Amino acid sequence: MAKIDNVIRVGAIGPGGAGRGNTLGMASLPGVEIVAAADVNKRSLDALEKGLSERVKGYKAGGFKRYIGEYEYITMIDKEDLDIVGVFSPHTLHDIHVKYALRNDMNVIVEKPMACVVGDAILMHKIAMSRGLHLVGGYQRHYSDVYVTARDIVRSGKIGELKKFEVYLAQRWSGGGWRGDPRFSGGGQPNDSGSHIQDIFMWITGLLPKTVYGTTSNKFEHDDGRIEERPIEIDCDTEVALENGAAGTVKIVGNTKVGFEEWIIFEGDEATLEIKKEMRLIPKGGEPQEVPRKILKGYPKSKVDQIVGLVRGDYSVNYTSGINGIRTSWLTNAIIQSGKGPEEKNTIDCDELIEKEGFSRQFVKDLIAESEQKNML
Repeated sequence: MAKIDNVIRVGAIGPGGAGRGNTLGMASLPGVEIVAAADVNKRSLDALEKGLSERVKGYKAGGFKRYIGEYEYITMIDKEDLDIVGVFSPHTLHDIHVKYALRNDMNVIVEKPMACVVGDAILMHKIAMSRGLHLVGGYQRHYSDVYVTARDIVRSGKIGELKKFEVYLAQRWSGGGWRGDPRFSGGGQPNDSGSHIQDIFMWITGLLPKTVYGTTSNKFEHDDGRIEERPIEIDCDTEVALENGAAGTVKIVGNTKVGFEEWIIFEGDEATLEIKKEMRLIPKGGEPQEVPRKILKGYPKSKVDQIVGLVRGDYSVNYTSGINGIRTSWLTNAIIQSGKGPEEKNTIDCDELIEKEGFSRQFVKDLIAESEQKNML
């Protein structure tokens, strides 16, 4: 559904922190107006006001309508004529906020994770598809030339058939604020920053998880050496098998003191693609090769550029569509469940997991195929 007039009207739910950055990013694009915002905290709206005053030329104080309260997002959506709703609320609220906006025929950009439960992700995507609306997930790595190039290399068969992989992300992460509250986080670091690395791994391969075997830890070591048990997952150490038989590890660490690190290694039967601080293609029995980064002309610059461009009609392809939220939440759900079993390490059958949500692997595969035919990648 393309916007036919010149001004795109945006309302934001939860524009604090990263949500404020996303909202300001949309406001900085030509022809976009932030007309309303809803939050439980007045200070978040004050900070948004300050940011708009500093970044948007000609912005006048009080330029957006404020909705303060837990359920005031409903009033905002009911009263305001919005083209886009930005959902930047705590993780477990994404589902209800996104669905309400979609059911009121509004396009949506939603922060990661798109959903905390794979069944909810499926329903969110299905509602958007059935109403002809755009749903853009908050996975910004899809707009990085490194990962766009990596996807082309893996999908085009340049490494052969994927056999093994290694997915790693480490960040000093203690679960501060609402992220440390399972009522709002929906899972700790594996469902927070870890959602990004799982998403880009799944987007590059296009594969779905088959089984997960691993464990999680809720122990966090403070700088003074004190060990604290938190109510959410700090680390996960997981062995994953994909539907094509490829096997590897997904390790997401919050209990680290070395700073932020991430890498992905794809090992095929013809070559290995290694993405660490740089990207290297290593043919079997050959020398590492530098990989020139490529991105299509006219490719969206960011996730906010993506949603605005889709609504305006500038873009016809959604590179962070709802199918990414489905793949990622399916894997994340299995990883978190593997840490809740009776043993130190536990096996999760991904087919059983999704069947408990009322769906099947074939249903998801058919939905992805249908989505890709409609340029939802």
